[in-house]
Amino acid sequence: MIRLCAVLLLYLLNLPFADGLFVVLLTLPMLLLVLAGMVRMGSPAVQIGDVFWFCLFVFFVLSPLQRMHGAMIGGTTAITFYAYEPYEYVEAMLIVFLFCLPFLAVRMEREIRPVAWAGLPSLTALVFFNVAAFSLFVMSEGGFERLLSSRLEQDPAEAFIASMLFLGVQSITACLISIHLRTFPSRLAPLGAFVLVLCLLAISRNPFNAPRFMLLAVWGPVLLALVGGRIAAWKFYATAVIALTVLFPVLSVTTRLGLEGVAGISEISFAGNFFDVPAVDVFDTAVHAVRYMQVHEHMWGAKSVAVLLFFVPRVFWPEKPIVGGLDIGNELFAAGMYGTPNLSFFLGCDLFMDFGFVGVVLGGTFVAALLQKGVKTDVGLFAGQPVTQFVIASSLPILLRGPVGAVLPLFCCQMFAVVALSFLARSHYSLSTDAREAHAL
Repeated sequence: MIRLCAVLLLYLLNLPFADGLFVVLLTLPMLLLVLAGMVRMGSPAVQIGDVFWFCLFVFFVLSPLQRMHGAMIGGTTAITFYAYEPYEYVEAMLIVFLFCLPFLAVRMEREIRPVAWAGLPSLTALVFFNVAAFSLFVMSEGGFERLLSSRLEQDPAEAFIASMLFLGVQSITACLISIHLRTFPSRLAPLGAFVLVLCLLAISRNPFNAPRFMLLAVWGPVLLALVGGRIAAWKFYATAVIALTVLFPVLSVTTRLGLEGVAGISEISFAGNFFDVPAVDVFDTAVHAVRYMQVHEHMWGAKSVAVLLFFVPRVFWPEKPIVGGLDIGNELFAAGMYGTPNLSFFLGCDLFMDFGFVGVVLGGTFVAALLQKGVKTDVGLFAGQPVTQFVIASSLPILLRGPVGAVLPLFCCQMFAVVALSFLARSHYSLSTDAREAHAL
């Protein structure tokens, strides 16, 4: 009930400020879809479904309600407005709805059931991997000077493609050390290791050198592991509202300008953010994608290839296709609508640019099946803590917001680290069991 109350309260508070009946009817199907998804969750603790459905609500219900004015859409981050036809808004919302509809079949709650093993890699090994990953990450980022500078001061060309692998290993090993601390709270070794890896992670990714959603993806698994993965649902929704209206707007300034951005925090209208959540432009770009495809042919898989083969360096494949978000972002930037081409872009729109609505439906079904597998898997279960689900929950906001091809590297590297450390934990657990049995004999 708390889930429905939280979403409906936000909706009803913003509804009187909607521009007209059209935007209300436009967002109604997605609102009903979100409510239907939330009704299926009964756990009092936050689940992956809470993150998934609430993000969809913010991106495709709340944001259009706040940002659409007549034939135009745009918020405080837009410089000028495009005027779109009603059918373009409807078609964009249909893309979102059809892509998300298969997710109703996904049970986004983890079932508590016994497993054959639930070990942890040794603390010494985790600290070693963490320190090594940190060292390699610093080198791959071009040294401490570049790493500690603000995003606007960082030259992307200086970063090494494998840096996300090192950051992923650093994030996941810090997460597992958190589990060590929670499992053995009276021991000094886990506490010392925890303090060390937190300091290193704070150097790698902090509010002055990293995008907001990357901070969430990197730090989320660590914090979830520290609390045992159990957070009351009402606390999640309260925190999410505070993050959208206060924390993320602050981080939007500090991550771009570094310490110099602290002076600009006083200019942020936190009260106004409640009725105009800043920097949520994912539906805006979906609408423009519809217009873009009116003058372009279908890409027939080019955008999907760009998403799936994100790991192939362009230096080895200069003709590699670009993700749809860059097409739309560059066009909006050139038109003066936004001050940057680095905009959000929903995965369903990439599929629409490739194969039309058929691609949207098939792609949504495929991604829903992947999510179902991720929710159910026991890979990444450490001492009873579902680290795989921690990673998914922490990364879902940026994966849904997109552009997916630009944000997949960190997520995939984190999942690779989870799988690799799962095998290490299984080996460590088996050896420990064999040693105990041999000692008993």
